[in-house]
Amino acid sequence: MATRARTVLGFVAFVGGYLLLIVWFKAVDVYHLHFATAGPLVVAYNAFRVLFAFYLFWIVYGAGAVVSRAVAGPTWRGLGILDRLALGSFAGAGVWHIVLLILGYAKAYTFPLLLALTLPVLALSFRDVAGTVLELRTWFATRRPRDAAMIVVGTIVVLSAITLLIVKGLYPGGEIDYFTHYFYYYLTVIERGDVWPNEVWYHSYYSKGAGLFFLGMILTDPLAPQLVTACFMAAAALVVHQMACRVAPGTPWPLVCVAMFLAAYIYTPTWAQFEKQHELNAALVIAIAWLSAQALAADARDRTLWLTASALTIVAAVLISTPTAIFVGTVFGMLALVLLLMRRPIQALLCVGLAAVAGLMLVSMLAINYVTTGLIDDRGLHALWRFADIEKLDRWNALANAIVLYWGRLGLQAEGVSAHGIIRFLIYSLRLDLLYPLLIAGIVIAIAAMRVRLRTGTWAGPIKTPYQTAILAAMVLVSLAIGLTAGRGEQISFFRYSSYTVAVVILLAISLGSLPVASTQTWLARVMHDRRTALIALALTLATIVVAASDRPTAWTWPIRGRLAGPISHGARSIRARAAPMPQPGRARESGPCMRRASACCRTAASRAWTRSRWGRAGPTSCSALPKTPARRCRLRDTTTFCSRASFAWTTICRAARCSHLTTSAAISASAGPTAPRHCSRGSAPTPRRSTKTGSPRIGGLSSNRRPCRAFRMTT
Repeated sequence: MATRARTVLGFVAFVGGYLLLIVWFKAVDVYHLHFATAGPLVVAYNAFRVLFAFYLFWIVYGAGAVVSRAVAGPTWRGLGILDRLALGSFAGAGVWHIVLLILGYAKAYTFPLLLALTLPVLALSFRDVAGTVLELRTWFATRRPRDAAMIVVGTIVVLSAITLLIVKGLYPGGEIDYFTHYFYYYLTVIERGDVWPNEVWYHSYYSKGAGLFFLGMILTDPLAPQLVTACFMAAAALVVHQMACRVAPGTPWPLVCVAMFLAAYIYTPTWAQFEKQHELNAALVIAIAWLSAQALAADARDRTLWLTASALTIVAAVLISTPTAIFVGTVFGMLALVLLLMRRPIQALLCVGLAAVAGLMLVSMLAINYVTTGLIDDRGLHALWRFADIEKLDRWNALANAIVLYWGRLGLQAEGVSAHGIIRFLIYSLRLDLLYPLLIAGIVIAIAAMRVRLRTGTWAGPIKTPYQTAILAAMVLVSLAIGLTAGRGEQISFFRYSSYTVAVVILLAISLGSLPVASTQTWLARVMHDRRTALIALALTLATIVVAASDRPTAWTWPIRGRLAGPISHGARSIRARAAPMPQPGRARESGPCMRRASACCRTAASRAWTRSRWGRAGPTSCSALPKTPARRCRLRDTTTFCSRASFAWTTICRAARCSHLTTSAAISASAGPTAPRHCSRGSAPTPRRSTKTGSPRIGGLSSNRRPCRAFRMTT
């Protein structure tokens, strides 16, 4: 009876504490009313934010636990506590993101509804909370010999976790890129209560699937995205620990890997912003590697649980970041081919199924984009523009912005990383400047093991985690391939997106280091099994991270702001320079007579360009058929600015229509409205003004090097 009473009391305290926490956030409202306040209120505010992160973890975990019990109850109950926590949290992420995307399109992002959804899930997770607390008490009460190495590494892990939580999870950080469009999109979704296309137009393709961000913001305040990412980084740390335990159980290596993983994210001036989706995606990617490796290695009875969790995690990753579908699909497609060659058809079929899940989600997201916005995606516009629904984009009031972004993307691709700079770019993208000592050691051991394999035809011993090693190696190879192809044209975006390589490279190095070496190489075997080796590797890696963070221009740690930032920032500036017509942060709220005239010009010209790019018909001999607008000066400053910007967009489309000479009734300037051209003929192309060495943008497959007439002035 006493135990039952304690259980009921604990349940009431657990659920009641959550309700009181939400009431405190809404009643005190520190973000809107006391943001600049100092003192005890700030301490209490951050303490309550940490408490909300705790509740959010169990809300996400509860959904995953319900699905896991329904799919494979006996297998779920047989898992260890850490496996259950990690699997439940990532499976729950898939469930929650699917539900929240549906609610977003149903215009149901309201506080009462979301609170009502989280309460029963939180209540269902109480049994797991109580069981976890009991197991932790038993573990701490068990007497075991103290290991100095484990104590030192455990202390570093705790300090790294606390520092990361303070620096990235609690401090209201973020860079200009976040506050100019990410943050505005989040706020717009919360204000409108849905994820339908809004005035922050291009984030409809990027961030509409970040349902847990919106859930946290509605329940607490606009700083909630940091807490959501912090929760999943904690779950990712559990995954890193469990994957390392498969490789080196009973050694300091699992805690060493966790310490490296957390320390690498503490000081990252140009990446790893917890307010964005990149780090949430990074946590999901490493979870996909872990869950899929477990599914491939499990027997038929236990495989269903791991496959279900893998599929749900892939769904969550694609909803958060659509390009992840291409990455995951390529990884599992490559693995399926290798497994078929190794005559393992069952595992190959499983990889094909996971790749199919990623492909299905990609097609679904692109179809949603096209149906709701008229554009498949704003990435890859040079290939997808021919399918654009011009009328739908115009009704959304985003046509001019889309055209100018198209022009900027083409310029960015033309200014991609040069051949001599690609090595440096790949080093930074794979985070080798942070982790190269660990990876080099793993490669050395792998080479020694491969020499034995090639000389004798068999490995020197059993491989502990073959599927895990193969998946991690495939992820690195696919990342290199993407960096060499699409990443060269989107340098800064790929650099931030590829933050998942931190965990992948750490675990790949440990997995390579676990490959069996020949018994004759006794010195190498002794080094591998020495407990001090893990501490030395941790010290070297932490020193490398500190050196890289200090921007010292050494052979492996070129400063981001220096040599690599040259091509990266140059490409970013090219977007901003050419996309200056796009009002920051991407909002399309301008209206008025100039806006309507510019939109009409853009709509007609874009329709003609679309027809030619789609059906290959020759361009018109004259642009005089385009609607003419009076050359009048707009009175309002905002309207004047947009008129000039829309004129630039209209001129870009006219160039796409093979117009080589532009004459206007007046020069296009920042003070004049859009003026339709009097004549635009398809004469012979004169010598281009710019050297082709700089990479001239191409629009719709046509060169834009043709010189405009003297009456045309590019004032933007």
